[in-house]
Amino acid sequence: MIQRFLPHLAITRVGSWDAAVRPACAPFALAASLLLASPPGVAADAPQAAAGGRPRIGLVLGGGGAKGGAHIGIIKVLEEMRVPVDCIAGTSMGAIVGAAYATGLSADALEKVVSEVNWKETLKSAPREDVPFHRKQLDFIFTMGFEFGVKDGGIVAPAGIVPTHQVEALFRRIVANARQTHDFRQLPIPFRAVATDLESGAMVVFDKGDLTIAMRASMAVPGAFSPVDYNGRLHVDGMLVRNLPVDVARESCADVVIAVPVGNPAATRAQLGSALAVAGQAMNIAIEANEKAQLATLTPKDVSIPVILQDISSGDFDKVPEAIPIGEAAARNARASLARYSLSPQAYAAWRADLRRIAEAPPKVIDEVRLAGLKAVDPEVMKRHLKTKPGDAYDPTQADADTQRLVERGDFSSVSYQVTTEDSRNVLTYNVTEKAQGPDYLLLDANLSTDFKGDTAWGLRADYERRWLNSLGGEFRASAQLGRPNILNISLYQPVEKSQTFFVSPTLYANQTLEYLYQGDREVEQLDIRRYGLRLEGGAALGTWGEVRLGLQRGGVTTKQKVGDPAFIAPGHSNTAGATLRFNYDQVDQRMFPTKGSSGSFTAYSSQTGLGADRNYRKIEGTWMTLFSRGRDVLGLGISGGTDLGSNAPYYDQFRLGGLFNMSGYRNSQLIGREYLFGVMQYRRRFADISRAFGTGIYAGASLEAGNVFKRLDNTPTKGALYAGSLFVGIDSKLGPVYLGYGLSEGGHSAWYLYIGSSLSTIR
Repeated sequence: MIQRFLPHLAITRVGSWDAAVRPACAPFALAASLLLASPPGVAADAPQAAAGGRPRIGLVLGGGGAKGGAHIGIIKVLEEMRVPVDCIAGTSMGAIVGAAYATGLSADALEKVVSEVNWKETLKSAPREDVPFHRKQLDFIFTMGFEFGVKDGGIVAPAGIVPTHQVEALFRRIVANARQTHDFRQLPIPFRAVATDLESGAMVVFDKGDLTIAMRASMAVPGAFSPVDYNGRLHVDGMLVRNLPVDVARESCADVVIAVPVGNPAATRAQLGSALAVAGQAMNIAIEANEKAQLATLTPKDVSIPVILQDISSGDFDKVPEAIPIGEAAARNARASLARYSLSPQAYAAWRADLRRIAEAPPKVIDEVRLAGLKAVDPEVMKRHLKTKPGDAYDPTQADADTQRLVERGDFSSVSYQVTTEDSRNVLTYNVTEKAQGPDYLLLDANLSTDFKGDTAWGLRADYERRWLNSLGGEFRASAQLGRPNILNISLYQPVEKSQTFFVSPTLYANQTLEYLYQGDREVEQLDIRRYGLRLEGGAALGTWGEVRLGLQRGGVTTKQKVGDPAFIAPGHSNTAGATLRFNYDQVDQRMFPTKGSSGSFTAYSSQTGLGADRNYRKIEGTWMTLFSRGRDVLGLGISGGTDLGSNAPYYDQFRLGGLFNMSGYRNSQLIGREYLFGVMQYRRRFADISRAFGTGIYAGASLEAGNVFKRLDNTPTKGALYAGSLFVGIDSKLGPVYLGYGLSEGGHSAWYLYIGSSLSTIR
């Protein structure tokens, strides 16, 4: 039956590659990526006799995504019944659980690990805190996160839609005590993982190399996770060729196989009403075919423990702990068959002790640190970001932190490491895969905002970025937005030494927007404002948490009246020039709907006629925001303020308040003046989760605000603080943040607001 789906199937060991016909089920891979998890690969050894002459037992754990949590329940019963395991073969989630057990983790330890994992956070991008600061600031411009590559005159899309960096970090933590082991046969329990060669369709069996990479390759669902580039080949989920690798376990060691397929009941006709459901069912049929072919090879001495999970799908990772007792129940139903292989308490204790002895190998001293796989990226620059140095004792926690630092730089799709011995020297190698779409990138974004009273802004934005212009890591960027405002920016970010601490950054800019001006509550004028100029800055990156810049700029501002009274703000042109000092701090955990961390800024500007400006004036501004969270609840506190120090700053460089979370109830930028002070307290709660295909969650919240603008443009007298507040709902969506809010302020000002793709912080 399997030949109907996988004709002329080839089996491949890591390192040798035989031709094979692609699986016939491949067209369904993208749809299945939203429904299913995937498989891993294996290698063959000559069987070796088990201690005491007992039969060698191979544990085969099938793929199934979140349903694979049932494997932990199976292992709990095996431990309870004192059934030893001499080798393990696994696919997809079966490879993840199998690898962890093979390194010496007990079933209880495994259950604790998966129960403590925040799966929604794990399937997000790497944490922002350690992203290089100059790239971190793009989060507030490009909220959609659509990043493409530019190669040979064409656009290259990412190979997967689900970020894998935190998944890999989780795998590294799970198998941390085996990171020195390059040969999977030397693990406490010999292990094999199954993957699929994406180019040939062959089954790939991993029995050596980086254990984390083997796990990752085994669960790389096509379309959802990017393929794993290893030994010059692309690997995806092993479910396509061997979702239950019984034959792999037999080749490895097994006289007796304990096989654990996990699945859902077949979909009924009533459940096949959508294209996605039909595609998923087609993939299930293909996978079931290769499973049945493996189950047909079982003999009376083998044990099959099928686990049917009615209410847990492959993508329900937050339900992994719920699958564990279901696996336990299935194993208890097979107690009679399993009892044949139980050991005495003394024999089982000896077997477990032997596993611990293998797992507790002494740490090695690292003689050399290497980076492998670099093409555009300079290795000497990357080594400056590694904490592990030659002469240090191997510390998996430190090596994991180094790996995470490399990942968070944004140049790599995958980073792993391994410790090998070459001529009696211990070599720690970080294996990196540069993003296939780099080093030329195209970012696309869109945004829309309105107060439903005629003030509507929108933008369609594209950003071209060229990274690693030179060995120091120079970056060129050109950004353009069509809409309100229209924007054009061309900039260079050039580090001046290998540590990338100090840099220079020239920028050419031009923008045009329409601004509404108010006399009290009455709209009196609409101005077309156009700015252009050249800014030259030098500065220092303060780790990944901050940045300081000092610079000069020169340009101009042109105002043209569109509607209203020209006596309020007269049209005209002004030359601008001056010196700037900017300090920025940002340790907020995520770009949209952040839950913890702080951010702040301080800016000083001095306009100088000696540099070409029409007038002298000065201004300073500071902001601070901090966030606290508990469970689904988040509280944000913010304060900001600015002044022109009595220097009579011109209209176009004065401060503005008004809009959602920025004196809610007022029109956008309704309050304009030479000084301001503002504070806000915002509470929100995540009250619903949504499918990862569309975003992460739905929020509801409220804000309380106090502040005012002083020395106003419209000469309105000001006495003290004004008070305002808002109620809002928000969606963390794939199209960026979406907010719908209602604001009410002192004096009866009120407004509805809609923001799509605009990144609103809790303070201005």
